[in-house]
Amino acid sequence: MGAFRWRSWLGAAVILFLLYGIANVVAALLVPATLVRGGAGATGLVLDPEADAYLAGGKQVLDALRQTNPKLDTLLVSSMVSMCSQMMAFGILALLITWFVVRRGQSWGIWAVTVAALAEVPYFVVITSMYAAQGAPVEGGIVGLAPFYLWPIVALGLGLFGLRRMRVADPAQV
Repeated sequence: MGAFRWRSWLGAAVILFLLYGIANVVAALLVPATLVRGGAGATGLVLDPEADAYLAGGKQVLDALRQTNPKLDTLLVSSMVSMCSQMMAFGILALLITWFVVRRGQSWGIWAVTVAALAEVPYFVVITSMYAAQGAPVEGGIVGLAPFYLWPIVALGLGLFGLRRMRVADPAQV
């Protein structure tokens, strides 16, 4: 493959995938720090703060949980911290695969990062359904999560288009 160009379709895909990996790493650092310091009410736990508070009986209940039921607070915070460990693992892998595979024009890397990023969708469909069944407002969670599902799809499209253009320009590449 010729020299990688940042100002190309593949370059745009690499930038989006790198930013996606960075967003996961940053969230995997900030969310646990916030929850460990402030308790279950410090930030949204699963879907979004409003929906989470609805299921808990109100924002005041979540905010007071550390004092009123420290064991439940510990359970909720610990489960989120463990979920963030998976986000960290994904974020690191997304960064490494993007840098060492996608940037070198290997299509399997584009597919791997996209499929891994979208693997969470069925889980959030189930979570959203469970919240809705309890009467929780789910619109905020859906709107908040939508960019994270569209982001890798856009990167996939840009990356595949960029690889196709590279093949047309030089069939010996890729």
